[in-house]
Amino acid sequence: MTNFIRIPQHVYEDPLARVWVVCAQRIGFRVERTAEAYASTDGRGILLIGADEMLDPDDSLAQMILHELCHALVEGEAGEGQTDWGLDNTSGRHTWREHATLRLQAYLTMPYGLRDFFAPTTDFRVKFWDELPADPYAAPAEKGGRRERSCVAARLAAWRAGQPRWAGPLREALEASAAIAAVTPRSREPIAASAQGGGSLPSLWHTVTHPLPTHPAGHAVAAHYFGGHGCADCAWGFSARGGLRCRHAPAARLPGDAPPCARWEPAEELDCQTCGACCREAYHSVEVGPGEKVVKRHPDLVLKLETHTKLRREGERCAALQGGQTPHEPYACDIYPDRPRTCREFARGSAHCLDARSRVGLSL
Repeated sequence: MTNFIRIPQHVYEDPLARVWVVCAQRIGFRVERTAEAYASTDGRGILLIGADEMLDPDDSLAQMILHELCHALVEGEAGEGQTDWGLDNTSGRHTWREHATLRLQAYLTMPYGLRDFFAPTTDFRVKFWDELPADPYAAPAEKGGRRERSCVAARLAAWRAGQPRWAGPLREALEASAAIAAVTPRSREPIAASAQGGGSLPSLWHTVTHPLPTHPAGHAVAAHYFGGHGCADCAWGFSARGGLRCRHAPAARLPGDAPPCARWEPAEELDCQTCGACCREAYHSVEVGPGEKVVKRHPDLVLKLETHTKLRREGERCAALQGGQTPHEPYACDIYPDRPRTCREFARGSAHCLDARSRVGLSL
């Protein structure tokens, strides 16, 4: 601080940093700067972010906060109560969870043209982030494709991001960030990477792109990276009242050539044997009516309670569900011909199907 007579009455805050500090506060976290760690959490609601002089030239407090919030979404409430989200940062056993965080970070920032601007720090930037395709939830078939575990965890995190605690603060922070980016002049001159030297680099603001257009249904952004496809061949497209509609926004009538959105899925891949969502943790009780075949033919799978009868479960799965222990192993129902009416009414491609798949991280 200067030694002038004037006594400062205020402290300047970077607008972008302020946006994300408030976002974190609204969700339930307090941000503190530290010289003791690059980024850490105490398990009691405090996000510890390294002082500015510790960060790389293309890092920012805003970006660091966003990344930690993405960790919180991936790890859920159980992770919030543990130091560093409960992650082991000394070995590689939780690398896939870091990958899930980065997939989510790309998915959340992409619609606003901020995917590159809010790119992560550390070596994961080189080893994983820069290799992500346009669709951040895409994974090679040999690694499990849609069922690859970091993709599943990241979709579950996206589902959590849509819940009331998170949705408003995240959306408003991303919208404010895009608004700031839109009015920030782009410097044509290289900028010194640090006050201590180290050469010059282009401004990070040059990485900002135009926000993606909103899909005609209004529920998500249009996704150019699913070229050649659209609502007509999406798993969640359906016909009703003489027009094409979407399970995500069923009230909107769509043109036949409506483009794909970021939640597009190929209809031909909507297969019960690669899903099993409705039979596992998506729902916790399948009621069985009196006189149904399963009661007589599979009594060992039926629980008769005082008020109702339901299928027995083993952990988070229906006891009749087999398989699915690896991303490549199909699911199968041991009592499929005798399954109860509740299961029979669960139509593939229906709103209930979408809800179940979203709850287990197979759909957005």
